[in-house]
Amino acid sequence: MVRLILLVGLIVFYLLSASAPAQSKAQPTKSQVPKDARTAVQTFFTLLKNRKYASLYEYLPNQLQQQITPLQLALSLKRLDSFLTIERMETGRTQQKGDYAVVDTTIYGRLKKPFKLNGEDVTEGRVSVQQYLFKENNNWKIATADNRTRDYFLKNHPEFNKQFQFVLPRFEFKQNGRWAPLVNALKQNQ
Repeated sequence: MVRLILLVGLIVFYLLSASAPAQSKAQPTKSQVPKDARTAVQTFFTLLKNRKYASLYEYLPNQLQQQITPLQLALSLKRLDSFLTIERMETGRTQQKGDYAVVDTTIYGRLKKPFKLNGEDVTEGRVSVQQYLFKENNNWKIATADNRTRDYFLKNHPEFNKQFQFVLPRFEFKQNGRWAPLVNALKQNQ
């Protein structure tokens, strides 16, 4: 059961991070292009929640688009949808300097197949993660910050690392009406 919890958490995080940054070969119209970083993140989330996977591809940076096709992105996100219903997103602090930004987000979801932990069904989870953004061809591109994406992004944009405060992702689940860190639950259940 512990492995299932960890697997679901990692799948969700990986798929969200794989879906986050890139630029589209088909440019959005001016009415679709968000004017600021926070709006870009909110638009991206709305498209994700509404399963508009093809439109999400437009938000990926060009370098990421060279690594993943629109079909691969859609298939990854459909796999995510088979495990989890994404319900809502809260945006927090926005740090923006020129063509770069970091937006703190918390994404809430409900597991389609609950699991038991310490005798109680776990059905809800959330991930707090920073979205990295930068402008490419005058459009905001989004890069969810898992360690792999963060390292790649910072390597290619070293000036970004000096301008912002970064926070590591945090996974939590709801049990007994309270949010608890996933890592602590896994250690206790072993």
